[in-house]
Amino acid sequence: MIIKALRFLAAALFVAFAVPAAAQTSVDEAERGIVRVVVILQTSEGRMLYGSGSGFVVGPNLIVTNAHVVAPARQRAEYGVAIVAPEGDGLIPATIIRYSPLSELALLEVRDGPDLPTLTISTVEPHPGDGVVALGYPDVDYQGATGADLLRPSPPSRTSGQIASLRDRAPTGDEIPTINHQAVISSGSSGGPLLDECGRVIGVNSWHVSGQDTRETRGVSTRANQLLQFLDEAGVTPTLSDERCLSFTERIEAERAQTIEALQTQNEELASKLETADRLTRIAVVILIGGTLALFVAVCVLGAFVLSTRRRNGHAAAPNPDQPQIHHEPEPFEAPHRKRHGVLAIMGAAAIAVILVVAVGIALLRMGGEGQSAQVAIAPEFTGSIACTLDRAASTGAQGVSDMSFTASGNLCVNERTLYAPLDNGARYRRAIVLGEARALDVLTIDPRSGEFLRERYPLSDEAFAAANEAVSSSAVGRGCQGDAQAIATRNETLMQFAQGAPSQHLIWHCEARN
Repeated sequence: MIIKALRFLAAALFVAFAVPAAAQTSVDEAERGIVRVVVILQTSEGRMLYGSGSGFVVGPNLIVTNAHVVAPARQRAEYGVAIVAPEGDGLIPATIIRYSPLSELALLEVRDGPDLPTLTISTVEPHPGDGVVALGYPDVDYQGATGADLLRPSPPSRTSGQIASLRDRAPTGDEIPTINHQAVISSGSSGGPLLDECGRVIGVNSWHVSGQDTRETRGVSTRANQLLQFLDEAGVTPTLSDERCLSFTERIEAERAQTIEALQTQNEELASKLETADRLTRIAVVILIGGTLALFVAVCVLGAFVLSTRRRNGHAAAPNPDQPQIHHEPEPFEAPHRKRHGVLAIMGAAAIAVILVVAVGIALLRMGGEGQSAQVAIAPEFTGSIACTLDRAASTGAQGVSDMSFTASGNLCVNERTLYAPLDNGARYRRAIVLGEARALDVLTIDPRSGEFLRERYPLSDEAFAAANEAVSSSAVGRGCQGDAQAIATRNETLMQFAQGAPSQHLIWHCEARN
């Protein structure tokens, strides 16, 4: 009852004093990585602005734009390419390092440019009806502007809408996967990103079309999978995200779940402190019982010694008739029977005290043991919302893999559905998973102390895949946080026999709990 009351009090205090975190719009962050791409004509009279479009950062000093934006610089030597960042000193020369008219994409490199943030590219398949945001420098925003105006740093324009449809061909008829959307774009928007509502790139704005009869206009974007293929061929490793962008309602629900999770974390921390106090109490009780027993033994030894001494005095040797005898009366304090009874009383009281102390100690130990979980609990510092950063230098086969996040409970159940089994006496946790589509075995290992998350993938032959599936089916281990960790450990050991040779993927993330 006391523990429950303390948990309730902690939860109430957390709700009363918690300050909601300030909302942060990812689209606002993405705006800082949008640039204007300009084509400059070098003449005998000086530099002239020939055309402009948009672009965005995909890596250090690397900019993606449309191929048609920089096409003149590919055709004639007197044309050059530069970018204008949202902030800074203005014109920054750029070099075309990859050009693909078939995918309508180009990659630029700048030197000594400003430190611009890299945009994250989403690997989640978009759907009609999803909300989108277009960023760039459309020409409709710069009616009447001079060339000098267009070379000055300025923030990008933003429009929004929904995905209307997904198509396998571009308006030109080329086989380019595209997104038709309702966010308004115009000529200067070419090369700018199409974002989801979480600020992640899902396409590159390349065309805008109008209906012949209805005059309805739509933007058309090259899809992210085409962009990723282009970057892979260029040897660029972008920042990726495989998390679905949540709707407004889903975000509200997620925030509510995070609040509940924070309360649970507070309760778990409080329960951990109470458990530590209970453990110390039990140790003190054991010491008290041991000390009492030692004292009882000492009293018994002392009592036995006193009684044996009195017996020897009571059976003294017979008097010698040849020696004169001296008679005296015993002093009042010399009462042998009374002393013997006193010693026995002390020993009896000590025995009763020992019995009482041992009984109370056993009762306290039993009470302290009630409600203790049989599961191994991880450190509170690795519970709740966990953010993980991929260590690309230490990983192999990391192409297309990005940072990630998940939730972890006190017995290391990930995302409330996948329970891990303790390994090395709880120093690490492991879960082996058979992947159907990939026909592979994933071995996932988490070290809560260092925050290292390791994933190793082993390809399976047809025979090994069938045997591994049979092992999974016979283990009867289901999803959820209430499973049997020992059963999962047994299944892990069974599946590890299929982890033969070197893994095809060796991925390492460094994780930490979010505040």
